[in-house]
Amino acid sequence: MTDYLETWWEDTTDEELRSMLPKVIEYGSHDLSVIGDIMMLMRPELRGKVHPAELGIAFYALGKVARIMGAYADGIAPSDDSWHDLAIYARMAQRVRDANGWPGPVAAANFKKGTEK
Repeated sequence: MTDYLETWWEDTTDEELRSMLPKVIEYGSHDLSVIGDIMMLMRPELRGKVHPAELGIAFYALGKVARIMGAYADGIAPSDDSWHDLAIYARMAQRVRDANGWPGPVAAANFKKGTEK
């Protein structure tokens, strides 16, 4: 029963990675830092607790959630693309936390918390 779910999850993750990497190169991370820095001005107590890029990602994720909820409010189903983008933003936030930035240093690419020597 779980084999199907595991296969689907791996296939979906592989497709997300393939679609995301070109965008990482195209977009970079400057906008995430700018948005995060501006948001940090509103909540300075977050400085040192949350990376500015994570705040920028949260801002973009909120936009996707608003688009999804707007579709429901209009009586239609949200697009698969909106859900896809929201999943990507969640993964990006996880990466920021693991690597202290987006996309993070190359050395952190395979680093897992709790495995440091």
